[in-house]
Formats: sequence, structure tokens, C-alpha cells
Amino acid sequence: MIRPMKNVPSFLSKRLDPAAADSVATDAEFTVDELAREAGTTVRNLRAYQDRGLLPPPERRGRVGIYSGEHLARLRLIGQLLERGYSIASIRELLDAWAEGRDLAHVLGLEQAIVGAWNPMEPERLGFDEVQALFGDALTDDYMDRARELGLIEFAGDHLRVLNPRVFRAGVQLYRSGIPLDVLLEQFAAIRRQVEPVSAGIVRMIVAHLVNPLLSGSLPHVSELDGLNRQLLALRPLVEQVVDSELARGLQLSANQELGERVGELLTGFLKR
Repeated sequence: MIRPMKNVPSFLSKRLDPAAADSVATDAEFTVDELAREAGTTVRNLRAYQDRGLLPPPERRGRVGIYSGEHLARLRLIGQLLERGYSIASIRELLDAWAEGRDLAHVLGLEQAIVGAWNPMEPERLGFDEVQALFGDALTDDYMDRARELGLIEFAGDHLRVLNPRVFRAGVQLYRSGIPLDVLLEQFAAIRRQVEPVSAGIVRMIVAHLVNPLLSGSLPHVSELDGLNRQLLALRPLVEQVVDSELARGLQLSANQELGERVGELLTGFLKR
């Protein structure tokens, strides 16, 4: 049984011709020739779609295959997708993702476009003796467990896997500069708590004003999706610039305040001597 077309995700179902969709009763029955004629295609194409997994097989009644209105609705959707430049492979991936409840934004490439080209460095292997040498007696089982909870490391038999070497190396340098390990771990957790809502807000803004308008009208052509992907990829560095700039501004303000107060205390103490 094909999944009913009324359950198609909104950004797909809205692209179906309402008049055509309403005229198809799910209990309608067609032979292969009738189905091809109703769908405006050929029996050869219909069988090709079936062979490639785009169309489920018919119900067998003796030697005759009987197709339903759901088959016709699926064929019409396939036709619309083909007209808009989607390949057979991409249509199959899209329909499979929908049927399995997977993230369709990922299938369309929008998720990766928003995330951008950045990828974390490959995890690195680190022996327990190497970790101990880096942090000495300051390293305790509790700190190791905390680092694992934060996704910084994971245990892998007789060694550790450092999941984000860039962050780990920064932590090592800060520790060597004199910042206690427990403070570093808690500050990292605090940064994550603050950054995740900011990131979510940025993604919501992009989706609301750039992605949704494209997906709320007619089914976008492949070229339109490609254009949107390029636009989203171009925005990523701009967003990073804003975040970096605001972080630098915040650091400067906090440094001026904290250092100013400390210098003021020193001057006050000096004058009282």
C-alpha cells in the first residue's frame, strides 16, 4: 500500500494540482494501460518507475495487476518533480526520506547549505598516559567523566578519542596558562549553553525568511534550490563575521570593566599607603 498522498509533507502536497488531486479517489482502480493514460505517461515509463522503486507494485488479481488512485497520485507527483528538473535518483531519495520520516531538508541539501563547509577536525587518538602527562595530578576521574559528558572525549578501549582536537588544544593552552581544569570545563559548558540558542535563532531567521518563502509556493525547480543553496552558503561567513565581531566587542567591554576595577583597587591601595 502506498502511503496516502494526504500525508505528503506540506512543501510537497501544496505543489500538487488541487483539482487533479481531488479528482482521484483512493479506491479508484486502473489497469496498467489505464493508469498510464490517466497519468499522461507511457506504460514503459510506468514500469521503469516501478523497477526503480518510485512506484510500488500493483495488487495482483490473477494475471492482472490492479493499480489504485494512490498510484495515480504518486505518478502525478513524480511527473511534477521531473518537470522541475529533479532526477530519478533524487526523486527516489526524496520519497524514501518522506516514507521513512527522515529529514527532508537534509535530502534537499538545505541543511548542509545552512551549516556551511565547516567541519570539525577528525577525532584524534590519545593514550591515557599522554593525557596524564598534559594535565598531571589535576586530572581526575570526575574531570574525565565531565569531559566525556560534554562530548570532548570518548573512551575507546586502551585509549581516548579526542572528538574536537581544536577545542582540546585550546583547553590545553589555557590550562598551561594557569586556568584550572574545572574552571575550563565549566566555562566550556557555559559557552555551549549560550551559543546553542543563538545558533538556533540564526537558523530560524534564515529558514523563516529565505527557505520557507521558496517552499511555500509552487514546487521549486532544481535551479531554484541550487540558487538557494548558494545563497545560504554565502551567508554563513557573514553570520560568522557578526558573531566574531560581537564576541570581540563583548570581550573588550568585559576586559575594560574587570581590568579597570582591578587597576582602580590597586591605585586606591597605593594612595592609602
